[in-house]
Amino acid sequence: MYTAVMEYHFKPEVFAEACKIWNDEVIEIATKQPGFIRMQLLTREGEYALAIGTWKRQDFAQAFMRTGIFIDLLEKFKDMLVEKPKPVIWRTEYYAEG
Repeated sequence: MYTAVMEYHFKPEVFAEACKIWNDEVIEIATKQPGFIRMQLLTREGEYALAIGTWKRQDFAQAFMRTGIFIDLLEKFKDMLVEKPKPVIWRTEYYAEG
């Protein structure tokens, strides 16, 4: 499994709106993509969000990143961000689920 991670730092006054935009723009499209396993948005301190998408293989994660969804999303976020988001792709070495 591969996990694509994107860290966002939003302005506090638009945090809730930005999280809703992320949910509305990303979740539905991601769930329809080949190799999709799960998508999560974690938040902290009313400013930070961590988007985590898990895919069966790295090429599925990369294909999703090429859909253009993040170009559109970043355009919507342009006045909401404190800094540019940081993307990283991780490979799952070990995994357990209850």
